[in-house]
Amino acid sequence: MAFKLIFAGLLVVLLSSWEIDAHGRLMEPVNRGSAWRKGFKTPKNYDDNANFCGGFGVQHGSKNKGRCGTCGDNFADPQPRKNENGGKYGTGTIVRRYSPGEQIELQVLITANHMGHFEFSLCPLNSTMELETEECFDAHRLYLIDGSLEYPVAKGVLGMFNITVALPPGLTCEHCVLRWHYHCGNNWGICPNGTGRVGCGVQENFRTCSDIAIL
Repeated sequence: MAFKLIFAGLLVVLLSSWEIDAHGRLMEPVNRGSAWRKGFKTPKNYDDNANFCGGFGVQHGSKNKGRCGTCGDNFADPQPRKNENGGKYGTGTIVRRYSPGEQIELQVLITANHMGHFEFSLCPLNSTMELETEECFDAHRLYLIDGSLEYPVAKGVLGMFNITVALPPGLTCEHCVLRWHYHCGNNWGICPNGTGRVGCGVQENFRTCSDIAIL
């Protein structure tokens, strides 16, 4: 009987761990760590749906103080981090080619819903070893077709999200990095007005980077 109880407890822990590790990833244009899933000869990241800045405790701990790697790695990791240009998965493999000003469909696969919202941005690179920066992404945020910058994630929805964004009409690049940023909203925290509710305060974050061309 004791053995059965221990086994049941371990099973619960394992299942809980699996759920925690299952989150989401950008699949169109496919991100660096997932490109192998679409036939590209790139390094395989089997944990490609957990680019969550090292985890909530790491990102918001005393060392990183809320900071995240530009493409979802632990900020404290040495650059280039694994998912950045020049890192283990940042091989520079162009997975999609677009035209300036084109409206493109993005596909985000969510396997565990944390509410919150998605944001998308671009960073043009000028060399094979140039690193992405927050300033670069901030300067090239992508608008949804309704004119907004954030795509709200409805509670409980899982699977593939199809989202249309507009590329900047005057931007061309042989190598641009398209970033998906998922700011979650399932933690309770203090809002700017001093009240407390789910979605306020510090939250978990996910990021992936995809290599594209706009010509």
